[in-house]
Amino acid sequence: MEITSTTTLDSGVIERRFTVAGAGGRPVPGVLWTKAGTSEPTPLVLLMHGGSGSKTNAGILSQRDHYTGRHGIATAAIDGPAHGDRGGVTSIFEPEYAEMWRRPRVVDDMNMDLAATLDALLALGEFDPAAVGWHGLSFGSMLGVPYVATEPRIAVAVLGLCGLRGPSVDRAGISERLKADAPRITCPVYYQVQWDDERFDRDSALELYDLIGSKDKRLQSTPGPHGGVSVEARDALLAFLIALLTALHTSA
Repeated sequence: MEITSTTTLDSGVIERRFTVAGAGGRPVPGVLWTKAGTSEPTPLVLLMHGGSGSKTNAGILSQRDHYTGRHGIATAAIDGPAHGDRGGVTSIFEPEYAEMWRRPRVVDDMNMDLAATLDALLALGEFDPAAVGWHGLSFGSMLGVPYVATEPRIAVAVLGLCGLRGPSVDRAGISERLKADAPRITCPVYYQVQWDDERFDRDSALELYDLIGSKDKRLQSTPGPHGGVSVEARDALLAFLIALLTALHTSA
C-alpha cells in the first residue's frame, strides 16, 4: 500500500488516500477514514458506492460520517471499475458503463482488487480482523454479493437494492453469477428491498434474498423507488452493522 496523502478533517476524522496493487498489478485508488486519537484496533467497514458513483460520493461520505465520525469504526472505499479515478463513469446509461460489464473478468478482477485492499488495510495493524463488515447496495451488491461470497474475512454485510431481473442486472448480464454466488454467503446479512424499485424486479430481489446462504439474514422492505430509501431505513442498516461489529470486536 502506498499512502498518497493524509488529511485531518474538521470532524476529527483522519483521511488517508492510498493505492494498492490490484488484479494484474494495476493500481487501485482508495481512501481510508479513521477517528483521530484512536490507539486500539477498531472494527472496519468496506464501503461500496452505487452505479455511476465513486469512493467519495455523497452516500459514501454520509456512511463515513456515521460509522467513523460518530462511532469510531474505520471505513474504507475503492472505486468500482470504470468509476471515479478508474474511469469516471457518471451515468449508468453511458457506453463506458455497459462496456465495463462486457469485460469477461470484471467481477473476478474486482474481487481481487477488494481482497488486495483488505490485505493492505489489515497489514496496517490498526483494525480488528475479526470485525470487518461490508456495506454496499445496488451496484455495491452487484459486486458485493460475489465478493462477500468469496471473502471469509467479511463477518457481517449490508446488501440489497439488487435482484436477478430488471433493467440494471439485465444490462450487466450477471444474473447467473449472482444466483451462483448468493448461496455461498454465510455471514449475517441485512438486506434492503425497495417495494417499487424500477431497476430491479421485486420478485427477483426476494429470490436473491432467499438464495443467500446465511443462517442469520434479515429482510427490510420499504415503499418507494430505487433511490427512495428512507432515513429510517438507512439508519436501520447502519445500526445493524454497528451492533454486530461491536459485538464481534468486544468478544475477540
